[in-house]
Amino acid sequence: MTFDLVQGSGNRYMSTVRIDSSNANADLWWCEGKQEYHWCLVWEDGSPYGTHMHNGTAYTKEKARADIIQTIIYIEDKWPTLEYFENNG
Repeated sequence: MTFDLVQGSGNRYMSTVRIDSSNANADLWWCEGKQEYHWCLVWEDGSPYGTHMHNGTAYTKEKARADIIQTIIYIEDKWPTLEYFENNG
């Protein structure tokens, strides 16, 4: 799964967040045992400690895909603020 450019709030070191196939991977799979979809989004911001992972579950494929998109929007709104790191640490 690939994504177009996502603009972040930025800071003096990095002004944008770019989530695409060169620095991100999104996986979505069905878990037969739990009867739900699992998803994972891993992306890198380009800094030395810049690997970020977000994941979740959903009962439908559509909801799981929507959750991935909502996560990208969350990243756009919050990265690299302190709130982002406090909620994802």
